[in-house]
Amino acid sequence: MIYNAETNLADVMKGKQNKIVSMILKADLLATTLYGSIRTAETAWALADIGVGIMVWLNLIAILILAKPALILITLKDYREQRKQGIDPVFSPGKLGIQNADYWDEEYQHDQDKENVS
Repeated sequence: MIYNAETNLADVMKGKQNKIVSMILKADLLATTLYGSIRTAETAWALADIGVGIMVWLNLIAILILAKPALILITLKDYREQRKQGIDPVFSPGKLGIQNADYWDEEYQHDQDKENVS
């Protein structure tokens, strides 16, 4: 459990190690474990329900933000046109007016170029 927490902390802090923050995290985990061992299961389930509820709301917000590019009918139309032409469909965000799709513009094309060479 401590390993997972420290790994997540390192990810949040972008790899920088801060001993004070790490000690606070360990103390918090110890206090949480102690608290959980002396409280009733009802409290644990209530906290779990709150945690799941927060996670659901965050996921719903992310889906709403990300749904627009995924549901653009132009994207589906482009896919179907490429299939009709008998070619393997390739997603091109620039052609469809989708901005900030850096992976697809650069990395994906670079990966495809590597595959075509071999």
